[in-house]
Parts: sequence; structure tokens; C-alpha cells
Amino acid sequence: MPKYTATKIEISERERQILEEYSRSTHQPLYLKIRSEIILQAARGLSNNEIERNMNLSARRVKTWRDRYGESGEKIGKTEEEAPNKLRSAIKEALSDEQRPGAPATFRDEQVAAIVALACEDPATLKLPFIADPLYTC
Repeated sequence: MPKYTATKIEISERERQILEEYSRSTHQPLYLKIRSEIILQAARGLSNNEIERNMNLSARRVKTWRDRYGESGEKIGKTEEEAPNKLRSAIKEALSDEQRPGAPATFRDEQVAAIVALACEDPATLKLPFIADPLYTC
């Protein structure tokens, strides 16, 4: 069985600055902070196992983001050369995930319509002991 070799991550000084900014930021989404820190640690030469232990993450998560960033390395390098002002968005794109469909719908469309219609009814017309608040009308 072939042994897995972690993707080697090499980043420029400007990339490092941006990734450190993302990893320390209090105004960026959590996914971006975590993924940035994974890449920074990988660039320092840490193994996937060390990163997993340092960050208390799963092996799969560390491997996934290390590999994805490694695959984007050429594109990021080219962006930095040709359009340095777009480097930040290229890094953010490399650390973003594709949209997934999510869980299947729980309610049918007819059920949702019935719930909305019921919610918009005046409780008095349904002979319920609630007083309608004019601030919360449909």
C-alpha cells in the first residue's frame, strides 16, 4: 500500500500576511479562520498529524484543505504576479467550499403554504384565547 505524502505548501510573504490576517480576524467567517491557520501551519512544515493535534481537527479536514490549497497554488501565484490587487480574493476563493444541496425538504410546498396561511390568521377568528398584536401581523 503506497504511503500518503502530504501536499507541500509554499506561500509568498504577501500570501502569508493575508492568511495571518484571516486567521486572526474577528470579522471573518470561522471557516476562513480555521482554513487559513491550516495553511499557515502547513507552510511552516508541520505534518497533517501535528496540525490535527494543534487545532483539534479531523485528519480528513486537514488533508482536504491542504490538498485544495496546494492545487490552487499555481493559480494564486499567477494572480499575485499579474494582478496583485486580486490576491486576497484568489486566496478567499481557494479556501471557499462549493455550495451543497443540504438536507432534503421536510415539508411539501402545500404544507408550507398552509402553515403560513395559519400564521397570518387572526387568533380571534379561530376562537383562540390570544390577542392579535398589530405589530406582528402578516
